[in-house]
Amino acid sequence: MGLMKRMMLFAMCLLSWAATASVQNARVEAASVAITNGPVWYDTTGGTLQAHGGAVIKVGSTFYWIGEDKLHNSATFRNVVCYSSPDLKNWKWVGYPLKPSSHAELASSKIERPKVIYNAATGKYVMWMHYENAADYSLARVAVASSSSVCGSYTYHGSFRPLGYESRDMTVFKDDDGSAYLLSASNSGTGTNGSLASFKLTADYLNVSTFLGWVAENGHREAPAVAKQGGRYFLITSGASGWYPNQAKYMTATSMSGPWSAPQNLGNTSTFYSQSNFILPVQGTSGTAYVYMGNRWNPSLLGDSRYIWLPLTLNGSSGTASLEWHSTWNLDATTGTVSYPALVNHALGKPATASSAASGFAAGRANDGNYQAEWKATGVTWPSWWQVDLGSAKNIREVDISWFLHNGSEAYYQYRIEYSTDGANWVSLDRTANKTYGFTTDAVNFTARYVRIVLVKAVLWNNPNNWYTPILYEVQLLGG
Repeated sequence: MGLMKRMMLFAMCLLSWAATASVQNARVEAASVAITNGPVWYDTTGGTLQAHGGAVIKVGSTFYWIGEDKLHNSATFRNVVCYSSPDLKNWKWVGYPLKPSSHAELASSKIERPKVIYNAATGKYVMWMHYENAADYSLARVAVASSSSVCGSYTYHGSFRPLGYESRDMTVFKDDDGSAYLLSASNSGTGTNGSLASFKLTADYLNVSTFLGWVAENGHREAPAVAKQGGRYFLITSGASGWYPNQAKYMTATSMSGPWSAPQNLGNTSTFYSQSNFILPVQGTSGTAYVYMGNRWNPSLLGDSRYIWLPLTLNGSSGTASLEWHSTWNLDATTGTVSYPALVNHALGKPATASSAASGFAAGRANDGNYQAEWKATGVTWPSWWQVDLGSAKNIREVDISWFLHNGSEAYYQYRIEYSTDGANWVSLDRTANKTYGFTTDAVNFTARYVRIVLVKAVLWNNPNNWYTPILYEVQLLGG
């Protein structure tokens, strides 16, 4: 080969290598994706993502999200759906691993919270679910199915009460040593979902072998989700308030057999208007991120229920967990890292006043950074208002409010956001059409020194009479 040809070949190789490196670098750079909470999520075809109550499992370099199809806006079983993604953002519809036609028992049923774990010894993917008949929630069973491929057609093995115990909201967890466990809302003698029951699964994951004991006994907890960090197990649950949000709590243990610590509050009083469903570990080249996967249920239009994914901080050494709201945040599935927009809570710790304040419930409790401390008016007086002085004019891009909820008699708040640069002339943003419970987040764009929240009315979903006292747990005013 002549010198000129060798030089041309070398140049072509360099160009090919440069192009490949460019593509690889682009893939690395594109690995960080934006997770946005609140809006509808769509798959790669433009269809609404239907993976409610589900979980994510990683196979090779691909993530698979398996959940409930609620496109028919009903609690009855339509399909279990499987999506795939390389980055936890762009989801491609793969198929229906389980359908009503998969078994006669599924033709008229409810299938909820499907969770899939892989059994290395049998080479099978095993799906556990909450099973009920189509009419009510009297059966309180689990159901089990398995497949040789994660999104393939699953063989249905039937439904049963594990070792005779009731089982409703449930999850399964696979430990580092291959052992697997079931935790489910059960009845220890104090009524439906009175306590969580804990079980160890058989070696093939198709049944339970051992009842390990009661967890949060008589605590009326449901919606369990489990993760392990730093050698410690974390269990997140919700309270029992139907479709309505409530305060998530977490417990820890050094063994899946327990004992479990006393429940501690996680997030705000409504878990940012979501219910716990699954904890997703995202292990990457730089660390492991943990993602809280929550459901924001819409009981009147279940197919429109939203997904709330938030970064979850777990510390196995101290046995602590924390959860903060982020309307948008970035997740890099390659490195296992998260990042956030450069926003500041301008309201934090600034002087606050209110139309009235009950003894011990001063206005400053609503902007002290503590989700469990509230400002409360002196009585059932509507409208009432709460106000903060930011000290100087600040640009505000988002207003997040944590509202009071009463378990069983929830209300949504109708309100206004008012702002001013001089404390005399005010501009009002009308939110009196709000019907969101527990937590609201408003995208705004204004500059002001003073911001006032006017509580116009609370609307109880099950009671026409507003007996609520005006209360705010936390107001965050986010900006640059």
